[in-house]
Amino acid sequence: MLTQKIVELTFEYEEQIIELIEASIFHGDELHIGGLKPTHKNVSAFYRLEIFPILFDDDPIFGAVEEDKLLGLACCSTKINDFYELKEKTSMGVITITHPDHRQQGIGTELRLAIHKELYSRGIKKFIFEIKHDNQASLQNAQKIAQQINANTNLISFKFEGDIDVP
Repeated sequence: MLTQKIVELTFEYEEQIIELIEASIFHGDELHIGGLKPTHKNVSAFYRLEIFPILFDDDPIFGAVEEDKLLGLACCSTKINDFYELKEKTSMGVITITHPDHRQQGIGTELRLAIHKELYSRGIKKFIFEIKHDNQASLQNAQKIAQQINANTNLISFKFEGDIDVP
């Protein structure tokens, strides 16, 4: 049984969100497909480019809080629906971060389920997010959640990464 409560995050949590990102990046977590180095510049950039717009645009962002301490967050963007006429309302880029000291406690699962419920309440029918091929924990968690919510899932693309060393 989780002792944390799941809450919608606001700018009141900004400092704790940045601290959570820092703990994750400096722990060696791969929050970004580009392979971020553990630097304060990258912590700041990740917050400004990935999290700030979600808070600012009132997109779904939830946190697991225990005794006023943020232990994890999950968020996604729904802005694609403002720019394209899609067949189904869609969310993009689910980001889930759990503090390294609080993993394997179901926090990430609860946060992703909270995101799902919020997206459903907003009439959003589809989600698209990236999981690196070697991140087995995240892949297994996503598959578990898909089963819990009876979601049909498909692998829709591959991204290739390579070195540019050709003259």
